[in-house]
Parts: sequence; structure tokens; C-alpha cells
Amino acid sequence: MTRTVTIFRKELKDTMRDKRTIIMLVVVPILVIPLLLGLVTKLAQVMSARAESDVSKVAFIGQDYAPELLAMFAEDSLVEVRTDVQVGDIETLIQDDSLDGAIVVPPEFGRRIEQDRQATVQIYFRSSNQLNVTERRMRNAVEAFDEEIVGGRIRRLNLDENLFDAIAVTANDVSSLQEVLGKTVGGFLPYMFVLLSFTGAMYAGIDLGAGEKERGTLETILSSPANRLEIVLGKWVVVGLVGFGSAILSMVGLYLGVQTVADIPQEFLDVAWSILNVKVFVMIASLMVPLAAFFAALILAGSVYSKSYKEAQSTLTPLSIVIIIPVVVGLMPGVELNLTTALVPILNVSLATKEVIAGTVDPLQLTLVYVSLFALAAASLWFCVTWFNKEEVLFRT
Repeated sequence: MTRTVTIFRKELKDTMRDKRTIIMLVVVPILVIPLLLGLVTKLAQVMSARAESDVSKVAFIGQDYAPELLAMFAEDSLVEVRTDVQVGDIETLIQDDSLDGAIVVPPEFGRRIEQDRQATVQIYFRSSNQLNVTERRMRNAVEAFDEEIVGGRIRRLNLDENLFDAIAVTANDVSSLQEVLGKTVGGFLPYMFVLLSFTGAMYAGIDLGAGEKERGTLETILSSPANRLEIVLGKWVVVGLVGFGSAILSMVGLYLGVQTVADIPQEFLDVAWSILNVKVFVMIASLMVPLAAFFAALILAGSVYSKSYKEAQSTLTPLSIVIIIPVVVGLMPGVELNLTTALVPILNVSLATKEVIAGTVDPLQLTLVYVSLFALAAASLWFCVTWFNKEEVLFRT
């Protein structure tokens, strides 16, 4: 154990001297995350404000059949009405951004309204444009005109307004705002924790494996009194500690970002502070411990196998994409934490994070997550030690 601690201290000191590791461990989580959070928030506000202030170019076809509806559109200063467009040209004009939307009134519209029957109109829009502002403006105008017609019918026929609403539904959502945010926003947080944990550990692991091969210092440490297991444990703890530190500092960066970004709505901040409490922080951090241990063993094994620093980068970098796939699966609708998904590596961390933030985690399922993660970490460490004991791997040429 003493020799393992000595190797750990030596490797940790060497790792802290590496600028790339320091950048991934400190600079990215502490500085980049708050900047990105502020940038995304500001960009969303700017895009929303711009979309709301832009004038929508809307074609109105069939103005002779619904002059009152046309007048409603004309009263809106943010809607530019065009009446010179043909029905066959609508889709082409919207696709090339000459129009933002269109409304088509059929010839029988007025007659059906006069007969107290239901009339139809068609609206055309492109949902990928302007955050659906044009669609919303057209629907609001049509709905306002519809309410005016229905109101006139009720008054003319001397009917009770409640006659058309036989059942009144009162919705009671028993989900707290914390639970709603946990199920939505909480699903995206593992992107940051998992990816930064892996990339932080990767730079340290490459340096302690392939980097030592290039520097010619691997033979020196192998000739020391420490056996292979003690050497691997010392390096593994350092790499795992760097990966775990990256995840923790990313949470600190998120905390600083939420605290410093002024454009975040106050109601969101109130819930964010209730979510980002010590208990949630500790539970998420505890999930990252075995995951960082697994990443450390995997990265160290790949690094030791590689002949050079460059080869190790080429081998391990694609893994950062592979490990994100389970996180993406965790965002899919219907994928929940259960007795089966609690055993799937990385996916279980993603799902458990959502449940922890939402405050709905099941103790049994959470226990299975911990057991499976620690079992995976132990298996990966065993593989790394076995790999390190192979001379053809250590001195591969």
C-alpha cells in the first residue's frame, strides 16, 4: 500500500504539471460552462425577441368570401397581408422565404357561416421558421374570428353560453415544478458530467500510459520495487481522480453559471436553487465515482496498449462518441429507470440523474445502479491489471 501511495503521489504531481490536463480539469468546467450557459440564454432571448418583432408576410386567398377575417389580419401591424398570390404558388413561396404563411378561404365559407354551420379554412406555414410565430398569429386571428361568430349566434338565438360546453374540465397537475424540470432539464445534465469526466480522464490516462512510453520513463517505474498491481493502482487512482474532478467542477461551473447569468427567469432560478442543494449534489457526485473509475481503467488500458501519444488519442477519442450514445438513449420518451435499465452502464447514470433531480428516485433502483457501476469498475480494473501484466502489450512495437 505504501508503494502504491508513493506511485500515486508521483503520478499526480506529473499530471498536475500537464497543461492539457489542467485546461480540461479546471478551465473548461469553471469558465466555459458559465460562458456557454450565458451565451445560450442570451441567444435564445435575442432570437425570440427578433421573431416576435418581425413582420409576418401572409397571403390571404379568398378575401371576397371572408372580408371580416381579412380585416382582422389587416389590423395587426405585425402582419403584412398579400392578396395577389395563387393557391398553387403557396408552398413554393413559403419554401423560398417569399412568404411566411398563407390562409385559404373556400368559396362556401360565407354561406356555411350564414347557415350556422361549420366552415373550414386552410393555413400554410413552415414550422422551422421564426419559432412558429407566423402560425400562432394566423391561428389567433382565426380563433378570435371564430369566437366572434359563435358569440353572435348565441346572442341571436338567445342561448346559454354553457350549452356548448357540456363538460368543464379542471386540470390538476400533481407534478411539482422540480419534478417537471428534473424529467426535462435533468436529462441533459449527464451530457456534461459524463463527457467532461471522460475527456478529463482521457488526457491524464494517455499521458500516464503512452506518454511514459514516449518519454522512456515506463521502464524506470517498472524496475522499481513496486509490483505491476501497485503501479496500475497508483496510475488508476490518479486518472480516476482527474475524471471525477472534471465532473465535480462541471457541477460547480453550472452553479456559477446559474448564479451569474442575469437573463435567467426568476421563477426558474427559484426552482434551480431548490434543486441544486447539498443532497442532490452529493448523490450525483456519488454516481460519478464508480463511473470515473470505469473510465480510468478503460482509458489506462487503451493508453498502455498504444505505441505513442498520437496513437492513444486516435484510439480513445472515438470512445467519447460511443459513451454519449447511452446518454442520448436516456433522453428518449418512455425510457425510464427500472430494474433492467439500472443495470445498463452509463444509461443508468443518465436515468438516475433525472430521478435524483426530480426527487422521485426509487431506493432499490438506485442501489442497483450503484452495484452495477461498482461491479463494472471492478471488472474494468481487473482487465487493466491483466493487460498491464502482458509484456507484449507494454512493449508493443
